Amino acid sequence: MALDRIPGKDNLYVGGKPDGLHGKNINHVLSVIKYSFEGWGEEAKQFQHMSIDVDDMEDQDLLVHFSSAVRFIDRGLYPPESTSGDQHQDTETSPGSVFVHCAMGKSRSVSCAIAYLLYKYPHRYGGKQFDASATSTAQRRETATDAVALALKGIKEARPIAEPNSGFMQQLELWWEMGCPADSDGAVESHPIYQKWLYERRLEESRAAHMAPEPEWIRFEDEAPAATAPVASNDEHKELKCKMCRRVLANSKFIIDHNGTGNETKKSVPCGHIFVETLSWMRPALEDGALEGRLNCPNAKCTAQVGRFAWQGLRCSCREWVCPAFSLKPSAVDESNRSAGSAIRMPPRSGSL
Repeated sequence: MALDRIPGKDNLYVGGKPDGLHGKNINHVLSVIKYSFEGWGEEAKQFQHMSIDVDDMEDQDLLVHFSSAVRFIDRGLYPPESTSGDQHQDTETSPGSVFVHCAMGKSRSVSCAIAYLLYKYPHRYGGKQFDASATSTAQRRETATDAVALALKGIKEARPIAEPNSGFMQQLELWWEMGCPADSDGAVESHPIYQKWLYERRLEESRAAHMAPEPEWIRFEDEAPAATAPVASNDEHKELKCKMCRRVLANSKFIIDHNGTGNETKKSVPCGHIFVETLSWMRPALEDGALEGRLNCPNAKCTAQVGRFAWQGLRCSCREWVCPAFSLKPSAVDESNRSAGSAIRMPPRSGSL
């Protein structure tokens, strides 16, 4: 099974080693492996080549290469001098032919082929009445698993051994959630969702080493791009305030709904923690590089203990494990509603929510 053509109008092939290219009119070859065509002589001049040097391991970052990969594939299938691929009917074939390969044609190459299909034909994988231009990030997140699985299913029809590793499947879901950004080769690298994903990977590395993250690269969600801020509550205007001085500590945008899983057993157990995202008023507590510690009210005239943090995570009384954990004590805070458009007051020289 040297190479197989993916079903559809595109002359897009996936496979292992680049053998059997003769007669396929291949004009672009994407190697998702360190590969060189040295030694091919004049034959190598018949196509353009791009190589992405990654290993087939779950912790490898293939996501950052998706933008450049799909742009390369699209240029090969629909050269600029030809009619745009968007103007072709589904029954017409692409003017060009592209071969995407890795070592076995199973994981890395298939991942890049899926990334291209999701980018080029989102309406095929987003469900009925899917509108790529109007669909929100939250809606894309909900459909990500199904969209990636459906694209893989189509490739498996031609290449049954196709099976990206679990890490690449997760990255493909993020690619879909991000809206498959390919305006430039670096579109993924600059995307807020990718930046947060990188941060979470670094946190995992710190936890594995039983160390707190370096203070200078801690990500405070109220200072991060608004597009990535999680919305964890149906009540958009809920605020948590220090019970002693009424200083606002968090709003619903930064509250983690840690046991909203639909598990009735869990829901019947009251929670002893209110978990929130990492917020800039916590900076003084995190600067010392401790793995865990107290969270005090940022009001200099109050400084009451309002909770605690643990980079290694905490288990709530509802049995849900949250990691990393930034917990506010229910007994130390009050909940209230605020009017739309109001903001949390931040301490001097801090960011704003």
